[in-house]
Amino acid sequence: MKPEPVLYLNDSRGIYLPQSFAEQTKRECVAGIDDETWTCLLDGPDEEWYWDAWDTVLNSAVVTDPVTHVSYHVHQDGDCWLIPFGMEWNENEAAYVWPEQEENRP
Repeated sequence: MKPEPVLYLNDSRGIYLPQSFAEQTKRECVAGIDDETWTCLLDGPDEEWYWDAWDTVLNSAVVTDPVTHVSYHVHQDGDCWLIPFGMEWNENEAAYVWPEQEENRP
């Protein structure tokens, strides 16, 4: 069975969502960003480079579940989602789907 997207953090955190991401995610589970970027997130929205750091996470971070070993990229559409690598955005469904799911649809 293929992994599904994970609703990781809801948007009720507002401007603190990126900081919450850094606080609630084990650093050793995140690759693709440096420690300086991580520190900017932990420092919160008053940090000058906070939003640039979050943009780096959205574009470059790889989050790996330590139990399942599934790797995800981070997606935000208000809520913060972990999207398994290999899933693709489907405009018709406005959702991420596995490519073979698209082929089997009428």
